[in-house]
Amino acid sequence: MTALPIRSEPADLIREPSLRGLLGAGIVGAFGVILFSVAFAGHVVRSMSSLPATSAGDAQTLSAAMPWLVLAGVVHLMVAAALAGGRDSIRIAAAALTGITAVAAAAAAAMTAAGIDPFASSAVGHPAASGVGILAVTALLYGAAALLAGSVSED
Repeated sequence: MTALPIRSEPADLIREPSLRGLLGAGIVGAFGVILFSVAFAGHVVRSMSSLPATSAGDAQTLSAAMPWLVLAGVVHLMVAAALAGGRDSIRIAAAALTGITAVAAAAAAAMTAAGIDPFASSAVGHPAASGVGILAVTALLYGAAALLAGSVSED
């Protein structure tokens, strides 16, 4: 019986993801899971037969957005995977994309606070006050993910 040769690779070649990178990837991945759950809710609402007539318009809008929600969820999971591991250039590009998303969410929060609805320009009335908080928290989370994953140093 012959033994297989044991290759000992230098520890420098074995790269483990850092905790900060994993935290940033976890934040972005969580947003992807939320998008998938909203898309699934749209599927459930579309298949309901006992939907009140007052909610039919909202249900139709949610059903129409399902493919885009799934696409956004897939993109979030791809960015999360890029933040968690891979080459530095890919991780930095994913962190930059996450940072740009944080700036966009912050701008949307500022627009909402100023009374401008960034998502429905034809809507009548002031946007919901709770939208400012949700967008601000979203901006903070995306910013934290970008900083956590983008500032991982190679020691």
